[in-house]
Amino acid sequence: MNMTSISQASSPVDPPPAPVPSSLNESFGQILGKTLRVIMADDHVLVLEVIANMLASRGNMQVETATNLEDALSLAAAHNRLDVIVLDYDMPGMNGLEGLQRMVAQHKGPVAILTGNILPGMAEAVRLAGGIGLMSKSSSAAELALILRAMAFGTTHFHTVPTPTNQTEIAGLNKTETRVILMISKGMQNKSIGAELGLPETTIKMHVRSIFKKLGARNRTDAVRLWKLNAMPMP
Repeated sequence: MNMTSISQASSPVDPPPAPVPSSLNESFGQILGKTLRVIMADDHVLVLEVIANMLASRGNMQVETATNLEDALSLAAAHNRLDVIVLDYDMPGMNGLEGLQRMVAQHKGPVAILTGNILPGMAEAVRLAGGIGLMSKSSSAAELALILRAMAFGTTHFHTVPTPTNQTEIAGLNKTETRVILMISKGMQNKSIGAELGLPETTIKMHVRSIFKKLGARNRTDAVRLWKLNAMPMP
């Protein structure tokens, strides 16, 4: 009698995961291990010294400090290489996001905002102004150190707060109006704003009228001034 043997097919085995390229491992290891060069600016000297000392001792960072925007700009200009610049939102010279825009224009590396009062819509406004991140002063030193190292590696980090149910943002403006007023603050005209947002110029004019009404502004300059005033967190 012929006996037929039946062999049970073995279950397929998943191939091992592809190894991470050594160059990526080396780059990530370097960014984690190297000493970061950081500029931190805040007009609250005690807060500034505490954060800078903690980052230096626990985060392996060389931290230079400034108490206003002009000094921070001068410090940044004096260095050929900086890993991250951190600006307090509410300090002399900042004028809302204008100070961030000035630093981003001068320094091509990562620039982030640190504040004690994050408002709805602020993260988007910081991003549109060229910032790589928005951080809260309520974060621990360990959290700040990790965030700054991630930023030096090219990662963005924006701390957000829930938007009210009426979807308003800073100064009562919705997301599109916030983008429009930010572009107005850069000196852009309606036609250019429309091209940037992919909207007809007539639609931009409607948004501008709505912005004027919500802010109680007489003209574009007045609207920017009132928007910055409303966007400024309390110390």
